[in-house]
Amino acid sequence: MLARTVAGLISPGDSVLIDNGTTALAVAEGLSGLGITVMALSLHAAAALARTPGNEVIVPGGVVGPDDLAFTGPGAAEAVRAMRFDFAILGACAADPETGLTVAGWGDAQVKRAAIECARRVVLVATPDKFERTAAHRFGSLKDLDTIVTTRDVPAEVIFDAREAGATVIVASEELA
Repeated sequence: MLARTVAGLISPGDSVLIDNGTTALAVAEGLSGLGITVMALSLHAAAALARTPGNEVIVPGGVVGPDDLAFTGPGAAEAVRAMRFDFAILGACAADPETGLTVAGWGDAQVKRAAIECARRVVLVATPDKFERTAAHRFGSLKDLDTIVTTRDVPAEVIFDAREAGATVIVASEELA
């Protein structure tokens, strides 16, 4: 449901950055063949985006993580900064309203900071549990976000804090079984 909602924000011709992670992969699958220019921050997402003709798929290069096949670190951040995006679709290990947006890896945080700098609209896709924890490396705050896409069981105070920070909160509707 989250992936379908996020994919609905993107139109043919848009320039999009797709983060690494399982939710971002689901978004990438929904954008396959749409006719966008997209930088994928993981090999999984790049393969999903290129599966159907129509997209220009770019990967940043550099070191690839062994488990998630994600591009992180200074080389990937530099490649991100060389582009401009209509949308940066980001995930986070944690998004505590007080602590900010955090991830477990330093290199991943560097790439996400670069994405925020280079995007016209920054979209965080996060399940409600992400708003109740923190991770080691901060890459932004709720004020850096234009949109948060989450599910209906997100705490009301998170929605309030996000809106106070200037973000639009979209609650994804349930998928039909």
